Amino acid sequence: MTVFCNASVHTMATPSDRAEAFVVHEGKFAFVGSSAEAKAFAGPDASAFYLAGKTVVPGFCDSHLHLFMFGAGLLRTANLMGSASLEELLSRLANHAAHYDGPFLLARGFDQSKLDEKRFPTRAELDAISPTRPLLVTRICGHAMVVNSAALALVSESDRAAGDPETGLYTETAITPFYQLVPPLTEAEGEDAVLRACAVALKTGITSVGTLLDTPEQLGAYARLHRRGQLPIRVTGMPPQTSCDMLHAHGIGTTFGDAWLKFGGAKFFSDGSLGAYTALMAEPYEATGECGTRIYDPEVLKTRCATLQEKGFQIVIHAIGDQAVRESLDAIEFALSTGTEDNAFHRHRIEHVSVLPPDLLERMAQAKIIAAIQPQFVTSDTWTGERVGEARAKQAYPFEAMRTAGIPLALGSDCPVETLDAFLCLHAAVNRHPWSPKGGLSVDDALYGYTVGSHYALHNDHHLGKIAPGYLADFVVLSDAPTPKNLVSLKVEQVYVAGKPAR
Repeated sequence: MTVFCNASVHTMATPSDRAEAFVVHEGKFAFVGSSAEAKAFAGPDASAFYLAGKTVVPGFCDSHLHLFMFGAGLLRTANLMGSASLEELLSRLANHAAHYDGPFLLARGFDQSKLDEKRFPTRAELDAISPTRPLLVTRICGHAMVVNSAALALVSESDRAAGDPETGLYTETAITPFYQLVPPLTEAEGEDAVLRACAVALKTGITSVGTLLDTPEQLGAYARLHRRGQLPIRVTGMPPQTSCDMLHAHGIGTTFGDAWLKFGGAKFFSDGSLGAYTALMAEPYEATGECGTRIYDPEVLKTRCATLQEKGFQIVIHAIGDQAVRESLDAIEFALSTGTEDNAFHRHRIEHVSVLPPDLLERMAQAKIIAAIQPQFVTSDTWTGERVGEARAKQAYPFEAMRTAGIPLALGSDCPVETLDAFLCLHAAVNRHPWSPKGGLSVDDALYGYTVGSHYALHNDHHLGKIAPGYLADFVVLSDAPTPKNLVSLKVEQVYVAGKPAR
């Protein structure tokens, strides 16, 4: 047994519950209480670590990200985040083209609204960078892309017509044919991508994730690492809903797997993003006069959700605009009405929930639909008011109102849309941004949402997310006690997974 004592332990039995010490035995917490009690419980032969009053929290759980995609990007994608002008963006692309010799050039992370020119790059500008190799430049949200002529030449005429071939701009499902052209990573590269992404997660205290599984090859990389005992963090993979009939036929549904690697919910997209003007709104955008993009016919979405619930899948629906949230709620409520259990059993969830009017907030609270929120959207999407107008901007990201109403909250980054950094996530949840200063969570509630709340959303809360007897011993020692003022400057001093120092 090992005793960790003289600490300030956030147990997460409740958001405010504290203890002084705990005992770890065979990868689990065996006792939690005072230092004297912990030492007595462990006995005189136990090892002891004296933490000098340091704060200890359960390992953070990022409930929604694209872990494999992030790792693959670290291997072969130019990072355009923070580009302030088209000149800077194009310079980064040119540098990437000069140093990367792969058959495809990939880049991601710009926000056209934050470029000096306030526009997307064009096909002609990309042609000047790469006249022969295909070049795909994806907006930070992943819902808009600009391509060069070499990429356009590889898709069909109907695929070219689905967007704007003159400018090279494509959005939503029109992006897919271009992504399908990109050569997949080899098995070794896929495993390397996962390990690189996990290393970034661990540096910031993230020991568990809920990640999208875009392809079977992604699952294969996780599974091979797991079989060899090399998977550094715990992974819950959410397959696309189109794969779930096949998974069901093989006896696989939500929660299939073990404490290291398991299946989560069936992922749907009901709309796009605010940044690309494709999030589905009930009323038009201020600038475009259009309402965004509807991915599913509402009746089809209802029927599909009910079918997958019957087959044992949690429903996970991406919905950013208020109309997308409304139609997603309609579908989840319809599915629930066809079964006998309530949502505490299924734990259906809506991802992002960016614009949430009071009537929809009340519906989510009534049905206990999980809101899987990405607080860093508040600090990134500073143009929200320009997109949707002042009245609707006041309904954006109402975290505290959600919590007060009783909506279960799960926190995440949506990396690589946002930076994989637990403290930036917590900072945004608590302190928000001057464009939308109200509606932040307390530090305790943000920590609870990033531990217990996220694990609840992943069906893991019975063995992860708390420092409590019988729970798996994933925990983090912080550099200081978290407060609203120091969240950005906090550091991770130690990370333990299953009671052992993280690799």
